[in-house]
Amino acid sequence: MKKMTTRELTLAALFVAVTAVLSQIVIPMPLVPFNLAVLAVFLCGSLLPKGAALLSQLCYLLLGAIGVPVYAQFSAGPSVLFGVTGGYLMAYPVMAWLVALLIEKWAGDAFWKRMAVMVAALLPCYLFGTAWFAIYMKKGFVEAAMAACIPYIPFDLAKGVVAAYLGPRVQRRVKQAA
Repeated sequence: MKKMTTRELTLAALFVAVTAVLSQIVIPMPLVPFNLAVLAVFLCGSLLPKGAALLSQLCYLLLGAIGVPVYAQFSAGPSVLFGVTGGYLMAYPVMAWLVALLIEKWAGDAFWKRMAVMVAALLPCYLFGTAWFAIYMKKGFVEAAMAACIPYIPFDLAKGVVAAYLGPRVQRRVKQAA
């Protein structure tokens, strides 16, 4: 594994904060709150190398797990991480790593390829999160998907559009500032 630079570690820490902040922009929903954390995860993977993106989201989960109120609606603790939305949260590191990998290896700055990357990154989130939700709520997978996944698809796709558009532009600005 490649050693991370100070710049990469700093950006990883910055994205812990970005994820924490965007997690607080919430529209309360009956079972799973709608927030902008997935946008933060998409941007994290868009702007950081794989290892730093993964580390950033692992640190976000760890901060919340030890009680720092970084999860949606300023929640925290193992009860949230292992609660009804825990599967979605635990998918964040995988999503960030996958976005970084696919952009590095395939998508580059191409908008439609980046959009495909964002959709691909939603798959582990939806699969793992919905399976976790189904087990937690003692529901079938389809019933769980109808409650905690399907209603969020348009919003998550919109977050993907924003990240696919902003990613290359922010990346150029960050490189200019370096």
